Amino acid sequence: MNPTIDLMKTVFANPPKPFDPINQTLKGWAVFCLRDRGFVIVTFSPKSDFIVSSKSGDLLFNVTENPDDVVAGNVGWIIVAADGTTTVVGATE
Repeated sequence: MNPTIDLMKTVFANPPKPFDPINQTLKGWAVFCLRDRGFVIVTFSPKSDFIVSSKSGDLLFNVTENPDDVVAGNVGWIIVAADGTTTVVGATE
């Protein structure tokens, strides 16, 4: 598994700020959490919500609250529970 994915899992296991759907978008919260921990994020991507840049290569990610939205492919997924308490980071294939 990619070490960047493992680091992302630790970020979302203990996020710097809990997700608050009233005051922020899901994508905005995920980007904030990753940037707060030093990840380089590119937010303009036609194929995904954002790109995580690392020495091992660029990783494309989408974020959702609905696990049914997840589609297998070359885009990773960050799935946040509707109440914002749990987050799952799914690796790209």
